[in-house]
Amino acid sequence: SNFLRSIFLPPLSFVMSNSLKQIIQNKENSVVEFKSAEFRNESLAKEIVAFLNTSGGSIFIGIEDDGVVTGVKDNGLEERIINICRNAVTPSLIPEIYFYNADSGETVIEVKIEKGKNKPYKISNANRFYIRAGSVSIEPTNEELIRMFQEGQQLHFEVGILPGVAFSEYCDLVRFSEYCKNQRKIEVELEEFSQIAYNFDVIDENKNMTIAGMLLFGKKIDRYLPQAGIQLFKYSGTDKISDIRDHQEESGDMISCIENAEKFVRNNSQNKADFNAEETRRVDTPDYEPFVIRELLANAFAHRDWSIFGQKIRLEIYDDRLELFSPGKLPNSINLTRATNGVSFYRNPLIAQILKDYGIVDKAGRGLQKILHFFKSKDLSVPIFEEDLFSFKTILKKRNS
Repeated sequence: SNFLRSIFLPPLSFVMSNSLKQIIQNKENSVVEFKSAEFRNESLAKEIVAFLNTSGGSIFIGIEDDGVVTGVKDNGLEERIINICRNAVTPSLIPEIYFYNADSGETVIEVKIEKGKNKPYKISNANRFYIRAGSVSIEPTNEELIRMFQEGQQLHFEVGILPGVAFSEYCDLVRFSEYCKNQRKIEVELEEFSQIAYNFDVIDENKNMTIAGMLLFGKKIDRYLPQAGIQLFKYSGTDKISDIRDHQEESGDMISCIENAEKFVRNNSQNKADFNAEETRRVDTPDYEPFVIRELLANAFAHRDWSIFGQKIRLEIYDDRLELFSPGKLPNSINLTRATNGVSFYRNPLIAQILKDYGIVDKAGRGLQKILHFFKSKDLSVPIFEEDLFSFKTILKKRNS
């Protein structure tokens, strides 16, 4: 057999060399990435994650971006690659690793990545997701991220279906049409509504409303989602046994709930008038900064656990502070330290995307950072964030107390 092989088949190294030559000629693409042997761990993890989340591919280490073969010389590189796959990527994986000999005599390593079955994959320490788009790895949009969760059978509760809650009967078509026109810049004909709604995950293939679709564009929302909306209280003292001066319960669409909660805070707080001696002008200082209230309300709606049915979001104003309660603790992949340092993970990425479309959030994970920066820059008491197994609470001290 060896004799026949030597006659009819070229040496294996020759086959590999020709194959490698062809790969280099074809350049980087959606399934091929070149990497210098001097790569950073996070850089390699990024490409691995992107291939896992898309269609798979191969990373050739020892080839520069322009196709020049520089080779690898580190004997411990294979172990390092495996450690990156095991420790820097979540969920972890075991890659296929191959060694090629180039014409120049240099050694090239191929790290072959199959399409992932447990999507979405991410870089562990940075909590970032990537997909492959042509020859580059980019962060996915929220819609793409939702699709990955669906592929990995890790559906968000927000895209769960409300059986029997028909789009034609329970969607506020005027509000949905205005969203399409004003926020998404899409002119929708009447016969196109259901297709667009399906594309946006507002309904499923049977034209039943999703939970997110109902929360944002539904009618009779509290009938099917009793946990929806927000409770608003103004107390006359500093604790719950004080008399209630004002109370509202909002159960409409999410955008209206946020806007009405902002009005409630404005109506139940005061502005302090200060005069600038140098400019002889009046400056009004609110008890609670409007952008802080909006940011906290947006976070409460975007990140709450909608699978908790027995509680609503609750905002309470006391004589000395404001408290905002949201059902559900932070997602498992994040903690308070990471959240206040700008690391974000969206429990409800579809809701976060639509709130971004409305200009209520910027979806960059900077909300808590911006709030903390504001209070520190004004030399004010920073908000207190409290978390337990079932809720997340923010406490703001009254500015003018």
